[in-house]
Amino acid sequence: MTQARLRHETPGTTRDGGGGTGVASTRTVMSVYLPARRHRESGVTLIEALIVLAIVGVLAAIVTVPINSYWQRARTETTAGDIRNFLQQAFTEAVNQHTPINVTLQQDGSGHWVLQLNPAPPPPRTVNGTYTIPDFVSLAYNPASGISAWPTSGPARTLTCDTVGRTVDPTSGRQVTSTMTMSITHVRMVDGSLAPNVRYDIQVFPIWNVTVRKTLV
Repeated sequence: MTQARLRHETPGTTRDGGGGTGVASTRTVMSVYLPARRHRESGVTLIEALIVLAIVGVLAAIVTVPINSYWQRARTETTAGDIRNFLQQAFTEAVNQHTPINVTLQQDGSGHWVLQLNPAPPPPRTVNGTYTIPDFVSLAYNPASGISAWPTSGPARTLTCDTVGRTVDPTSGRQVTSTMTMSITHVRMVDGSLAPNVRYDIQVFPIWNVTVRKTLV
């Protein structure tokens, strides 16, 4: 009887299956133990959040001041343009209605300065015959006397555009010979809290034409 050979194989080894040489080849199997990493929980601490908020607050304060000043100056300039466009309507209405148009500047019962076309544009035209000057606008530099002042008619200052486009003093019925000026600025420029102090002169010429001139006060 042929005695069977006992083959002992070491765990972790493999036997070479090629060629039948009976020589076993071994491959060492290494297992590496890696300790579990400690992961930081996501999020920020209270101190980090406070630091970020403080930085954002400082940056906001730095940026807000010039932006706000620019915005206020831009609003005043836009208002000057709106007044110019409103006054220019007097010429259009005088031609369309074939009648002189009075433009008045006066305060209403609430103390607001109001510009008004008289007679107002009739229907069906949708042109607004009244313009209320915003509260942030100051007429502190508006000429109250001299050759550039609007003529006074009762409680109002009034200019007239006749049917041929001349600028007429309604108190005398004669064409004016000089430029009529209405000046506006921002109320914060008057008290010195907004700089530079800029004045916008809305000018009406003897032949009705309206322009805006920007002046550094």
